[in-house]
Amino acid sequence: MALYALSYDEVDALADYARANSIGLNLLADPDSEVITRFGILNTEIASDDHPWFGIPYPGSYVIDADGTVTHKFFEQTLEFRASADDLLRAATGAEVELPPLTASPEAVSFDVFFDGPVMQGGVVRDLLVRFAVPEGKHLYGEPAPDAMVATSVTVDPQPGLVARAARFPPTVAHTLADSGETLQVFEGEVTIRIPITHLSRSLTTLDDGSVVQRVTGTVRWQACDDHTCELPASEPFSIDIPAAAHSSAESELKNPDGMDVIAHMTQLAARRTDVPLSELMKKTSG
Repeated sequence: MALYALSYDEVDALADYARANSIGLNLLADPDSEVITRFGILNTEIASDDHPWFGIPYPGSYVIDADGTVTHKFFEQTLEFRASADDLLRAATGAEVELPPLTASPEAVSFDVFFDGPVMQGGVVRDLLVRFAVPEGKHLYGEPAPDAMVATSVTVDPQPGLVARAARFPPTVAHTLADSGETLQVFEGEVTIRIPITHLSRSLTTLDDGSVVQRVTGTVRWQACDDHTCELPASEPFSIDIPAAAHSSAESELKNPDGMDVIAHMTQLAARRTDVPLSELMKKTSG
């Protein structure tokens, strides 16, 4: 069995990249995006008439089982974001995320906030986890909550360079109230809410010890009930410092005598579609 990688780049760019990075697999050039289009992953967010990056695919990865069936797809809108290697491996192997134990109380709802990984890498999307421990006999509400009740929610405070996507909630379970016989959809026991996050380097904080972190703050809100009564809605802020690695944009990596001249190859790529200088195209792309 042979392994191939397909790219929108020219043959000489791929050869330079393979040499600079000691790539052992076969790199195939698809400069006219014929294969990319046949796979249905041509990036249609890019205009075909005025942009040199027209023809690139949506960035993404497929996970395929031994029978050749696609089991998972991880795709993004832009090249700035990527699924983590851990997510791809878990999808391929079926392994579960190993989480630290919850700090639980036998009487009151409690929650902890974790990051799914050792470090937050720029552009790599991983999950911020908010994990509730709901005491036996109590429940929390999801959306939509019953009238006059408060649904469980997690809000991440906005800040420049921090990307936080919509929270993913676990499925609710049916719970029938003993007094009224009404059946509601609720959360019980351990409840894990996931918020996909990453950073674009502009939001990092350097601590007094010199370590670099992404500080994530926000608010968790919920209302706990049992079969007879409901507690007052609760709202608590959270703050977590996640070890972080910045995006690498050093000039030495763009033009390295021992590696590949990225600027030269990008200039060649840009020349396919337009006469606008590369510097102006980069301003347009970043804007």
